[in-house]
Amino acid sequence: MSSCEFFRALTRISSEGGKIVTVKIIVNDNVLSDIIVNGKPLLGIATSGEVLELANRALTEDRVIETTIGNARIVLEPIEPRPTIIVVGSGLIAKALVDVSNSIGYYVAVVGNNDVNKDLFSNAYFVSNDLRDLEKLIDEDSIVIIANEGGKPYDSEALYIALKHNAKFVGVLASQRRAAVIIADMVRRGLNLDYVLEKLHSPVGLDIGAKTAGEIALSILAEVMMFMRSASGKPMHEIKDPRKFIKDALEGRLQEQSCSWRPTEFKM
Repeated sequence: MSSCEFFRALTRISSEGGKIVTVKIIVNDNVLSDIIVNGKPLLGIATSGEVLELANRALTEDRVIETTIGNARIVLEPIEPRPTIIVVGSGLIAKALVDVSNSIGYYVAVVGNNDVNKDLFSNAYFVSNDLRDLEKLIDEDSIVIIANEGGKPYDSEALYIALKHNAKFVGVLASQRRAAVIIADMVRRGLNLDYVLEKLHSPVGLDIGAKTAGEIALSILAEVMMFMRSASGKPMHEIKDPRKFIKDALEGRLQEQSCSWRPTEFKM
């Protein structure tokens, strides 16, 4: 099972929700990976009854279990499904996208075309310098962000691949004029204009006044999250306007309540 196929499987599971257990089977320098979903190995690798029993234990006790079975070291980790992001690019903004995505618990794959310095992207889940791997990574649940400052010749091919595979979210870092040019290029390559306009987010990102690479990455991921959660993007003080309660608070009819909301944690 290749890294591309494993990442694609993670993407599919993340879209379905529910807790899962990842399994690594390490024999000498060889590592095999599988995902246990509802007690069953998704990739058909971790089929041993003993491993499945340990997976259930890891899930029940909510902890990582490491053990040795025969000549293999087994690592089982229960995790919440995490969104997966495919970043196409090799520059500062691509790097910032990986860093910010990691900080909020997302899995990230990075794909370039012989231009990615793998040492700079060591915190990505998967890195490839072969654009052909994009075909293996993308499915209809994929989030794809093409993020080369100023653009690179392979951006158009990467966008075509993402649109051809009907990825869920496709964003391209571009100026207004460049976005129009690449839309025209997709139509010339045979894609329907309405489909391209409906699917493509370009220029990608929310208007938050972003200037630095990190700020631009934040604006892009904010749009991704807004899309994924079907949120409005409005300020929270508009969504939950406190002014409607001020009169009651001033007159002592409103008691302070502890916050009942807690953010969801991704188990690392």
